[in-house]
Formats: sequence, structure tokens, C-alpha cells
Amino acid sequence: MLIELGGQTFDVRDRCLVMGILNVATDSPVSDSVVDIAEAPRRADALRSAGASMIDVGAQSTRTGAMEVRPEEEIARVAPVVESLVAEGHLVSVDTWTAPVARAAVEAGAHLINDITGADPDTVKVAVETRTPIAVMHMRGRPQRHREVAHEYDDVATEVREYLSRRASEIQAAGAPAVWIDPGFQFGRGLDDNLRLLLDLPNLASLGHPVLISASRKGFLAEMLGHGALRSHDAQSRPGMVEATIAFNVLAAWMGAHVVRVHDVEEIAWALNVSTAARALRRGDLSKRAR
Repeated sequence: MLIELGGQTFDVRDRCLVMGILNVATDSPVSDSVVDIAEAPRRADALRSAGASMIDVGAQSTRTGAMEVRPEEEIARVAPVVESLVAEGHLVSVDTWTAPVARAAVEAGAHLINDITGADPDTVKVAVETRTPIAVMHMRGRPQRHREVAHEYDDVATEVREYLSRRASEIQAAGAPAVWIDPGFQFGRGLDDNLRLLLDLPNLASLGHPVLISASRKGFLAEMLGHGALRSHDAQSRPGMVEATIAFNVLAAWMGAHVVRVHDVEEIAWALNVSTAARALRRGDLSKRAR
């Protein structure tokens, strides 16, 4: 698969790209990812030097109980950062579920709209009118309130895959130039649900859309490490979270993810060389068998 973004083309048949997280929110669960607006260009340069192919800029935390930010305030934080990063040659996505913020970010130069809600009609309209690719995620409920709805699944992998396939088709039919899909790790999922989604990534990748995953330092990794079921905010102080994040993202890349959204860019970028080499060899072996 080739990913076209911001005038650049990425071959992701074997390689998994790194999206570096740049928070200009004030209450992110991962506090060391938060920067002041004035410091954002310096952080973005560091993320790119560490191996990030693109920078994801967000100003509102998705965690349960997070402070709600008015669209005007979110725009005031996001738009100048996007503009400054694009001026420095960065590929930039905007992490928002609010259509006015998405529009302001695109007007400032953002190359991708990253909407965890599955993209409501107004956000899709922004993507269509501005010819901007959009990433959509599966989630029951709404950001910051997703724990208030039922999260029991007969078959979580099938539900997520069928929803994303249908939603991507609808958005493309509306006229968006490209749709990325995100299975939504952690959002109302138990540990087993997250693992089932991980194992289903080959099927998700077979849908033909760029697959973006965001599992960086999330609470289910703490549970996997034996620390118990924790929310992401509470999981950050537990030992092994970075190591678990590295392992999970390498497995996701091996399973077919095309882009991983992470806080620890340098560590992940180095580790992904392992999955890249293995995927390249596997693809070569398959070609030889075919001959």
C-alpha cells in the first residue's frame, strides 16, 4: 500500500510509520507529552529527528472526566501550532472531534483530520470540502463519556471491522479523498477485547485503508503487565509501560498496522526496524513461493 499525505508518498507494504503525539492540552494522561504553544515547534523537530513521519496535534484530552474545552479555546491552541509546524515542513494531523476545530486546523495547513468519534457529518463535510484525508475510529458512546455506555461484545473484532468498513465507504462516497481507520484500542474495551482487536489487524488491513493504531501507554497495557485494570491516567506511574508500548506496537506493525501513534517516538522507531525487516523477508518468501 502507498499512503499519500501532504504531497508525500509512503510505501507501507513492509514499513510502519510513526505518528508523534504533540499535546497542547492541559490535562493529558501522559503529562510529559504536553508542551506550551511556544515550545511546540521545538518538540515537533525533536519528534521528527527521533523518527516521526508526522505529528499529531491535539488540545483536548479524550480521557474520562477530562476537562471540556470550548471550540474557540481549542482553535486558539491548535491552529497556531499547526501553522508553525507546517511552515517548518512537518506533516501534521489534527486530533479533534469538533468540526470547527478541524476546519480551522486544515485552514492552518493540517494534512489529516484525526477524529476518534468516527467522524460526524459536519467533520466529514470539512474533509470533503477541503479535500483532506480523515481518520475515523470505532467507539461506542462519546469522547470523555464512553464508559457510560454498554461495552459487551458478541464478537468485538467483527463489529469493529464491519463498522469501519461501512463508515469508510460512506465517507469516501461523500467525497473525502482518503479514509484511514482506527480500531480504537482502550475505548471501552476489556483486556481480551484489546487483544482480539490486535489479532484481527490482518483482516482490518485487508480492507485497503491505512490502518492507524493508538495504544501508547494506555491502561490496558498496565493490566497486561499485571498491575490491574487501570485508567490511562493512573497507569502512567506503573513500571513497564514504555516497554509494553514498544512490544504492542511492534506486534501491531507485524500484524499489518500502517501507522502507530505514540508518545515515545525514538524507542518505537528503533523497535519497528525489527518488524520492517521481518515483514520484508516474509513478503519476499511469499513471492518466491508464488514463482
